Amino acid sequence: MKKLLYMASALALMFTACDPMEDTYDDLDNLQEPYTQEVEVEFTDADYATLSGIAEAAAKTDDEKDDAKDIAKYKSFSKYLPATKYVPMFLASEYSTLEEGSVATVTYDYYQGGLTYLYEYEDYVNDLENMESYTLTNADYDAMGDGPGQYNNFSSSHPAEDYLPDFLLGKYLDAEAGDEIAITYKYYDGSVSNITEFWAFDGSEWAKAEKEAPAIPEGVTLYELTTDDYDSMGEAYGQPGRYNNFDNNISPDDYLSTFLKVNFPYAVEGDKIAVQYKFYKGKIDGVNVTVQELKEFTFDGEMWHEYESTVKMSGQYMMTKDGWVFDPTVIFTMTSEDFQLIVDYSVATHGKTSKYPDSEYYYGASAKYINFDLRLKNRNTTDYPMPAFDGLSDEEAIALTYTRMAEGVEALLGIKYPDAVAQVSGIDVFYFVTFAAYEEGSIDREYTLKFQCTKSGPNPEFTYIEGLPE
Repeated sequence: MKKLLYMASALALMFTACDPMEDTYDDLDNLQEPYTQEVEVEFTDADYATLSGIAEAAAKTDDEKDDAKDIAKYKSFSKYLPATKYVPMFLASEYSTLEEGSVATVTYDYYQGGLTYLYEYEDYVNDLENMESYTLTNADYDAMGDGPGQYNNFSSSHPAEDYLPDFLLGKYLDAEAGDEIAITYKYYDGSVSNITEFWAFDGSEWAKAEKEAPAIPEGVTLYELTTDDYDSMGEAYGQPGRYNNFDNNISPDDYLSTFLKVNFPYAVEGDKIAVQYKFYKGKIDGVNVTVQELKEFTFDGEMWHEYESTVKMSGQYMMTKDGWVFDPTVIFTMTSEDFQLIVDYSVATHGKTSKYPDSEYYYGASAKYINFDLRLKNRNTTDYPMPAFDGLSDEEAIALTYTRMAEGVEALLGIKYPDAVAQVSGIDVFYFVTFAAYEEGSIDREYTLKFQCTKSGPNPEFTYIEGLPE
């Protein structure tokens, strides 16, 4: 018994005094302690499934449970499944050891929805394709009597609606309720033109149908491909010009972007074109079916890109004392268009300060060179005096150009973000704006200025925080 006791005591002493894993255990323990970190997260299919389970477990109603299941089903967020609501749940579960001050940049798929007008216009043109049509002949006008028959047309004195109901009743004796027809006729209004109207039968009489082409959004050009257009894409087997259509093996995605670049060489960034084309669906119930489809494309200055219903989006989230919340910080680098906005604002507010339409020297913005020109030689010139520079030393004048540069960026923020808000979920909204400047001594520098939105829009206000040389 005593020998066993001694052996037990010795073993205990050995493990206590010289455990070779002690440092490793300490490191593992330290990993469990809260710490601050910046992480990047890009949602995968598995992440959506994980989040779906987390959200379903937290759901309090059947509707919330259904929404949670939709996250895994659609593998994306949307206005109905907002990332700002669900991403914090995921971060709280997957990054539970991160403490206040930690930041996560999260990238995910966002479903922004389809373009309703495209669907509506497709339905409209396909209805027309399938609708029976008829063009009145001289004999038809003559049969209606001396009014239309005198000159073989309708007019304000002899309107179509006074004659077509009886004409259609007599011509389409077997018509059934719900039947529609497109009627084309001649109309005199100082000159003769062709008019196409849609008429519908309710079972007893014909009446003009209120069928109009859906409106195309302002700024979008509708273009319908012609036979020559299809041919220009190739007439060999497996190319659009073979049968003047696309199909499951000849995808419009492989042709339309290039077609637009070739045929619209003078497009400018932001132009939008809705392309209408024929698509062969194959045989349905033994009948060859070809339908009209539309896609919208936007020009980015180099290529035409099709509108996508699901896009990649990123958002920043931060760990606060109340948990993970969406961080509404806005970060961007100024483009030529941004500088032009400042130029236009400067001319409208302070008058012309440059002979060129894409530059001004009150703030120093140049849309052509995509920078601020801070050189003093362009200030207070004979052609464009700036009294504020009178009597200043070079050092003071340079300081004034920096101040005005920041004022120019501040003006840009008000124009670019007219609906800006001061806070989102109790978090102050900051803006980090990066741009280039061309300074005295022909020196190129890059600056990032920080602003805070201190008054929500409309007419938001922004306050400069930091970023200029001290």
